[in-house]
Amino acid sequence: MRIVLVQGIITALVAAACGLGLGQEAAISALRGGGIGMAATALMVLAVFRYPEGASATRIAWGFYLGQFLKVALSIALLIVAFGAPRAVPAAVLVAYVATFAGYWGAPRLPLSRR
Repeated sequence: MRIVLVQGIITALVAAACGLGLGQEAAISALRGGGIGMAATALMVLAVFRYPEGASATRIAWGFYLGQFLKVALSIALLIVAFGAPRAVPAAVLVAYVATFAGYWGAPRLPLSRR
């Protein structure tokens, strides 16, 4: 879930930049795009890690494939809705959505909590 947290930070930064540069509608659109990326990632995490420790490799692999399918399907559906929203700024939606992918590269490099 650390990836989702990093994606949230990225989304906030992109939304702030869009808001300053393009206005309130762009900031809201960026929040929608980043939210889509975060929701899709959270769904993937839940699908992959739903099996208990010690589950068979086959079950874990199916969880991964199911999670990936659900992630893509959810992303497509929510992007269609976001692009069709009143006063949507499609470029801001797409930029924020794509920017959340940086969370996949950045989050694993953060130090782990010692709790």
